[in-house]
Amino acid sequence: MESVLKEKVEGFLHRKDILKELRKRTAAGQKSLVINFDDILEFDKDLAKCLLDSPLDFFNTADAILEGITKISGMRLRVKSLPESIEIRNIRAEHVGKFIQVEGIMTRTSEVKPEAKEAVFKCRYCGEENRVFQAGEFFRQPLSCENPNCRRKGAFDLIIESTVFRDWQSICVQEPPEKLRGGRMPQKLDGIIRDDFVDKAVPGNHVVLTGVLRVFQERQKRERRTTFRKILFVSHVEVRQKGVEETELTEEDEKKIKELAKDPWVRNKIVQSVVPAIHGCEAIKEAVALQLFGCNPTVLPDGTRIRGDTHILLCGDPGTAKSQILKWVANVAPRGLYTSGMKSTGAGLTAAAVRDDLSGGWGLEAGALVIADGGLASIDEFEKMNKDEAAAILESMEQQTISVAKAGIVATLNTRTAILAATNPKHGRFDKNIPPAQQLALDPVLLSRFDLVLLLRDEPRVDNDRSMAQHVLQMHTAPKKVVKAPFDPEFLRKIIIYARKYIDPKIEDKKVSKVIEDFFVDWRKVVAEGAPLPITVRQLEALIRLAKSNARMRLSTRVTVEDANRAINLIKTSLREAGIDTEANVVDIDLIMTGISKSQREKRQRVFDIIRELEEQYEGAAPIEKVKIQAMAEGIKEGFVDWVIEEEKKRGYLYSPTPETVSRAVK
Repeated sequence: MESVLKEKVEGFLHRKDILKELRKRTAAGQKSLVINFDDILEFDKDLAKCLLDSPLDFFNTADAILEGITKISGMRLRVKSLPESIEIRNIRAEHVGKFIQVEGIMTRTSEVKPEAKEAVFKCRYCGEENRVFQAGEFFRQPLSCENPNCRRKGAFDLIIESTVFRDWQSICVQEPPEKLRGGRMPQKLDGIIRDDFVDKAVPGNHVVLTGVLRVFQERQKRERRTTFRKILFVSHVEVRQKGVEETELTEEDEKKIKELAKDPWVRNKIVQSVVPAIHGCEAIKEAVALQLFGCNPTVLPDGTRIRGDTHILLCGDPGTAKSQILKWVANVAPRGLYTSGMKSTGAGLTAAAVRDDLSGGWGLEAGALVIADGGLASIDEFEKMNKDEAAAILESMEQQTISVAKAGIVATLNTRTAILAATNPKHGRFDKNIPPAQQLALDPVLLSRFDLVLLLRDEPRVDNDRSMAQHVLQMHTAPKKVVKAPFDPEFLRKIIIYARKYIDPKIEDKKVSKVIEDFFVDWRKVVAEGAPLPITVRQLEALIRLAKSNARMRLSTRVTVEDANRAINLIKTSLREAGIDTEANVVDIDLIMTGISKSQREKRQRVFDIIRELEEQYEGAAPIEKVKIQAMAEGIKEGFVDWVIEEEKKRGYLYSPTPETVSRAVK
């Protein structure tokens, strides 16, 4: 059998095309020859079957022949592109010892370590050097000295300088989010990569791995268990960067979608298909639909990358279906994840340094935003994260990368992820008398990263309440009638995949550019009249993204004036809801950007001036009661004075020499 296998492998490796590829790789200094499985199958079906059923025999034979041909120690054959991939959750006992292919998200990588391939030991008695090939995972020493005049069973010293090492790395892959449905937990598979394929992928990469599945007995303290741990000894690593674009659509799917592109009402039908079980919320449904379609990032000549993903924050009273929207979107998005801020740590959302049980060292494990790279992350209870945890995603939202420096590991991971977050008001419900942006338990720096901030208010209105009650009743009595959408979630998902794969809208019409430009300029004109700043360049970039997303949702490559106007309406809705200064009744972007409006800033400065004036009268400490009386005489509310004093004490600009007085820290 061995001679037959060797003959067939030699015949395959001595083909002209194989030898040509081998010369090309050795000339480039590479120590791996990568072959498609189909090439082996076309050459000899029995040889291909031997690879699948007895991969260790196949590779040992092939590697020995390659070393003989090239005269290079460590030359290896690697096989890729098997006809079918096995889902990680479907790996069974029958696959042990077989050559298989799996797909998934790389969630953890260890540091690259040197692994002893051939260890050299020196006998302490006679000085003879003994070579021991390290075939398994555990270190082997000589049983006895090879010197016929010695033959002692010890002791031996390892000679590091003469030992042959190779690179070694442990990894972990997880089922991709797009293949999980019905609330299933993602399954994981550990793997080991050797030689020149280490560090080919980083956490968050979508990878296709081929390799030999082996098992190792599990232990519980000193006892051996009857169960075994699965480990994939990787032959080849293929990194797929495009994520959802790798999802295949059938010809019939593409034909249906192309026909759909001719429908002038396709955009409205898509919006109507978004969370159909929820009554109303048209602006939110439109915004979420645009987020699902997104637009391609823009890369400038100097390498600067402008993101194409839209970030949306939903702020609502209790019982306004925020969580339902988030879960629906995570389920429909081609690569969607749902998580809760209450249960997420900074590492859980971004990345963590974890102890690797295979290597014993530290490894990098991907968090939710890294795993959702190329897709969408729904984060519920966003306000429940502490400031440190929320700050961890600032870089992710704007630069779409995460820089990690933990446990001696320094790396940058991709998080090209659209974020849909939901939060509650600070005090449970919205207060009409306080600007909405000041009722959110979020740092203004984080709040400003969202393209759209949309509110869901639970306000009693007879007509709306009756319509809502009828809708909820029908969901229980006739669900098929009320939850009726033009497209079911599965087909909507296919439309999104097709659009993101094939359609890249451009702004080519000068009229479109003029509409966007005029909106930006006109809204900023009011500043010259003393009004607060209503919009910044961030909103302009968000507007461009939304206009392109509108065109993509229509399955068109050209952005029209209507697309731009729809995007403008959404931006206006967001600004008027979240950026309204309730006291001055004007839109003030500073409420979102800094957490305080222009009118409040002016009143705060006046409170400071009053404190300064009273300090001069009362020997350096202003009586708080006098400050309030003078401020109220100028139209500033007592509660606002209390708020300013407490906030500025926290910041260190004010202090109280006595409980009844206040003074400036810097005079």
